[in-house]
Amino acid sequence: MKPSDHAAGDTGDTLEIPLRRPYRELLLSGVFFAICAAVLAHRAHANDRGLILNGIIHFEHGGADVFYAVLAILSGAMSALGLLGAARFAALKQFRILLGPRAITLPSMHPFRGAREVTVLLDRIEAVEMQPPARPVALVIREDDRAHSIPQRWFVEGWSVQEVAGAIVARVREGQAGQRAGG
Repeated sequence: MKPSDHAAGDTGDTLEIPLRRPYRELLLSGVFFAICAAVLAHRAHANDRGLILNGIIHFEHGGADVFYAVLAILSGAMSALGLLGAARFAALKQFRILLGPRAITLPSMHPFRGAREVTVLLDRIEAVEMQPPARPVALVIREDDRAHSIPQRWFVEGWSVQEVAGAIVARVREGQAGQRAGG
């Protein structure tokens, strides 16, 4: 079935929208920051002179060593975060958006939260936005007290941000119409 067939949504069906796991971006960022950490750690160890930053900040020999070491530690932490993110996404059995008649389940973007997936009741959704509106790079689902974002590059071929946003809005409207009709 094509994505456009799902956009209107069936009241009783659950719509599954597959997503692409962002391994390439996370692993490349992990490798990049690991290289940065190695270069900066070597620079801190082999430094034999001071450092002048933009002609404003001057470090003597020892200060430059500390500066390079701090940057190496920060780069190592960024590398570890990239690898941790890849491991978290690999732990999910299915990487998808599950749009049901009463709730939507999507992968969590936060690497330090315990939940790997987030479930949002459709009646708590306040807005479904494409950011930025002209050329969307992310789908943002806003609920009462927080927002959930899904980058456009996660969507597999055949699903666009606009189609997914339309399907979610259709389900929210169906739920609101059902609540009004039910009492």
